[in-house]
Amino acid sequence: MKKTLIAVAALAATTAFAQNVTVIGTVDATYRSTTVDYGNGTSGGQNAIGQNGSGTSNFTLIGTEDLGGGLKAIFNAEFDFDPSNKTAQGPIGGGQLFVGLEGAFGSIKAGMPNSPTLTVQGSRSAFGTKDGGRVGVATSANIATSSGGSVMGQSVTRTAGSLLYTTPNFSGFSAQLDYAPGAKTEAGIAETGATTDLGAFYANGPIAAGVTRYTVAAAGAASELGLTSYYGSYNFGVAKATLGGHQRKQDSAGIDDSGYGAAVDVPLSPALTLSAHLVKVDDKAVADLDKTMMAIGLNYALSKRTSTYVRYVSEKADNATTAAQIKTGSEYLVGVRHNF
Repeated sequence: MKKTLIAVAALAATTAFAQNVTVIGTVDATYRSTTVDYGNGTSGGQNAIGQNGSGTSNFTLIGTEDLGGGLKAIFNAEFDFDPSNKTAQGPIGGGQLFVGLEGAFGSIKAGMPNSPTLTVQGSRSAFGTKDGGRVGVATSANIATSSGGSVMGQSVTRTAGSLLYTTPNFSGFSAQLDYAPGAKTEAGIAETGATTDLGAFYANGPIAAGVTRYTVAAAGAASELGLTSYYGSYNFGVAKATLGGHQRKQDSAGIDDSGYGAAVDVPLSPALTLSAHLVKVDDKAVADLDKTMMAIGLNYALSKRTSTYVRYVSEKADNATTAAQIKTGSEYLVGVRHNF
């Protein structure tokens, strides 16, 4: 009898817990064909099945608990994976992880939440942070995972060990502050500067906009790194137009660049969307590696959860001289994405 009561109690507890947990995720597999010419005169290319041409493959648990008085406990555990199982670290990688509280004051998340700068970088193009969006043509070294270097200054996704505060929405306006303390030098631990990511956003009707300031405080021989990112978009119905840009500087690393871009999304039918993105980067540092990236693609929704896509991405850089610098590159993608 006791064992039966314990089993019933355990089942009831599990059921109650499950009512507050949502399971979502994405599986995205991509065929990529790339051709790259490097600054030292060598060339390369590869055809391969990779991942994440449109979305990040992941399995995510989202949970809430009503604490009363309008207060909720929240958590998110995202487990990213590679459907082609080709990543160096294995099929399972990191993702957004946090626990926090949500109420009339807004929300506080502790752990590794998505950064405000990620929101801006992902909103500057219909291709988001994927090929032809935040990043350019894939190289042979990373074609199985995702594509190459950022054309938005640098990729900022999440900061480990951070605290993110989000204000309530005031008639479309909201703000975020993400902060991660640095570390002082001690045995086995290198000094790191504190990371701060401050963002202001607006979304109301056809208009959306955002601006963020990401900084890593000076530590050791390194000076402060600063990255400002911004975007604005307007949905005309027949098309959505987006403009965005960035400014980045770090004196100790010889980094000083700015960029700007434009994107358009045109719904050709209820299921078919044509998207294009153009980005130019002005490198003011000694290397003077000015860069241009262009992408155009089609996305076809087979259902509310499943879509297919094709895309072409090209990239070129001035004054590329090394084997690590892409002089010119082109990439074709074909993929399938399923959300669950």
